[in-house]
Amino acid sequence: MSATARIGWRLWERNRLRPGAAAFTFVATGWLAVLAAPVMAQDGIFGGMQVSVESVFSKISTTVTFGSGAITKTETTNVSPTLRLNMNTMLYPHLRLSAGGVFELNKLSSRSGPNRTNSTITRNRPFFLLRSTNPVLSPGVGYFRREGRSRTAGQSEVKLVNDEYSAYLGWRPEGGPRSDFQFVRTHAFDGERAFQDVSRDFGSVVSGYEYRNLGLSYRGSYIDTNNRIGGLKTRQASHGARADYSQAFIHNRLLWNATYLVSHQEITTLARGTEGEVALPVAPFGGLAVISDTPMTATLSPNGALIDGNLTAGAGINLGLPATPADAQLRNIGIDMLTPTEVNRFLLWVDRELPVEVTSAFSWDIYSSTDNVLWTREATVPAAPFGTFESRFEIDFPAVTARYVMVVTRPLSAAVPDSSRFQDILVTEMQAFVRRPAQEVTGRLTQDTYRLSTDVRMRLLDAPALYYEGYYLSNETRGLGTSTDTLSNGVSLSHSFGRVLSVFGRVSREQGTEARGDRVADLTSATLTLNPIPTFRSSVLYSGQDERIAGRQSSRKGLFIQNAAQPYRGIDVLFGIGWTSATRETGEESRDRLVNVSATIVPRQRVSLTLVYNATTTDRSGVFVGDPRTRRRRSYASVAIDPIQTLHLVLGGEVIATTGQATRTTINIATSWAPFRDGTLQFVFAYNEALRALEFGKDRNTVGAVRWNLARQSYVDISIQKSRSANVFLTTESRVISARVRLFL
Repeated sequence: MSATARIGWRLWERNRLRPGAAAFTFVATGWLAVLAAPVMAQDGIFGGMQVSVESVFSKISTTVTFGSGAITKTETTNVSPTLRLNMNTMLYPHLRLSAGGVFELNKLSSRSGPNRTNSTITRNRPFFLLRSTNPVLSPGVGYFRREGRSRTAGQSEVKLVNDEYSAYLGWRPEGGPRSDFQFVRTHAFDGERAFQDVSRDFGSVVSGYEYRNLGLSYRGSYIDTNNRIGGLKTRQASHGARADYSQAFIHNRLLWNATYLVSHQEITTLARGTEGEVALPVAPFGGLAVISDTPMTATLSPNGALIDGNLTAGAGINLGLPATPADAQLRNIGIDMLTPTEVNRFLLWVDRELPVEVTSAFSWDIYSSTDNVLWTREATVPAAPFGTFESRFEIDFPAVTARYVMVVTRPLSAAVPDSSRFQDILVTEMQAFVRRPAQEVTGRLTQDTYRLSTDVRMRLLDAPALYYEGYYLSNETRGLGTSTDTLSNGVSLSHSFGRVLSVFGRVSREQGTEARGDRVADLTSATLTLNPIPTFRSSVLYSGQDERIAGRQSSRKGLFIQNAAQPYRGIDVLFGIGWTSATRETGEESRDRLVNVSATIVPRQRVSLTLVYNATTTDRSGVFVGDPRTRRRRSYASVAIDPIQTLHLVLGGEVIATTGQATRTTINIATSWAPFRDGTLQFVFAYNEALRALEFGKDRNTVGAVRWNLARQSYVDISIQKSRSANVFLTTESRVISARVRLFL
């Protein structure tokens, strides 16, 4: 510990939380660290060491007014010094050591009326990872520990620990298969083993080999979980082998692809009681994602990184604070099950730990689809629990059986306190499960899956381009599921009439069997694209599906017209209209009308306007529950101005009107000013409002801040924040004064 850190710590220990002492300690430590000479990097093993010290002081005053008229006032003072160590160095050639940790202390003093409570929370997260960088054989070992202690005067200490031991081995011989082996043992428990004591062993093997047009892969895993408090033990073992082959014939006029997958899954459950549940993993065929504010008509794009088993690498989806208003569109994240499959839980992994005020700000909508073109909303989850030691949302919802299932959420709102710290919340993985009560799956269950899919595409004509498209899928599941098969025959045609007009059409018939009986479906789609001038483009899209399963009829049809125009330089407009109709097997008929208009206008070099309008009207008839007609309209407008190079202003507003509900509006204002060109000093003011989906409430947040950027990424940040959260149950008003100093030594 440096002399500066030792002085600051002694001041902290001496003063504790006496009036004024906490603020003095914070300021004294910060200035001592600023004036201190930088620590010189040591040679050798510690040459790559990075050390940062962060001190935070905050005072929060909160007033809660309940619907009954009762009022509760609370004041909380928090002082939190944090030490971060990170070392990344080469011990020997091809041997890398990564080690360090985060060590945090929170001193809190809370007063509610005449009562005062003092508490201390410590969080320690040390780790080390020793890994070979040899390109052929790369073993490695690691240890990660997360420990949290909470002490409150007059109460017993609460301690939570998560220990993780890991071993890795990578094998990549030249010309041979590429293989990765992993073993991780985790143990999560509280200090007294009173309410949490869970251990888990996880092992996996992933191997792949490619030779010309043939690809072979194997994936095996083993999970042994022991919940000693709940008396529930589960063992899951799975093996999966996959073969892919593709070939072209007749001078590339005939293309053929085939995939064969065989997997074996075995689950053993031992439960002493009747409580608890077992989450059975569901293996998706593909990951999907897209950013769109119209999830009912969004076509998701393939995203293999969502289901590759890597829980740390980002999959290109950011749930953090949007950088621009245009980036605040809905995140649509889904999976393709290939055949209708039951799902009632998603685990959505992200790349960082999140506080409760951030995780509770996300709400989740569940959608299902048969074709990845038209979607139906199935459920809404207002808030999802976030893992204590694992960085993932646990989204539980009523069971949905469909081929395509997705979860939709909006990125982090600027109205969330301290949201500026979370501009990057990257989604890393999406896992699907079906939950079952423990007593239903006690014992040994096995599931064998045999999946064959093959498709052929033959070019019959060159102009117009006419293709025959055939597809066959056989999915046989023994044990926990059923067997399905589908044979599809279709033709597609596309042609361009010069630069101005192009057309595409496809018709196909699908025949097969599934769990509910024999299935026959006729699918049609057509697209007409008109581009008469370079600044205008119009597309007409039709999609239809008539389906009969076990004699029960259902259908979906949709017609959409989308236009893009640039009438003048600096003005870009998108506008469209659409109609959809659906008939369910239950007898319900629904008809939707959709309108969307958006425009970006740049009248001057440093001025830009954004306008958005969406409207959806739904009419229902037949057998249904709810209103026969609902209408939802959303209007959004914003203006961004940079009067000078160092001053940025943004003003935005949103209006949402829904049938049977009061019209709700939000206003967002943000301004930043850097008086010096190098940006070392910054002033920020922001006012943001956000709506809550279910409680029909509104959050308001006003913040003023000043930031001084020091050398080597160090900074001092002081802010005053006032927020108000209101819903039908209560109103919460809070004021936060905070100061933060972060120094890289």
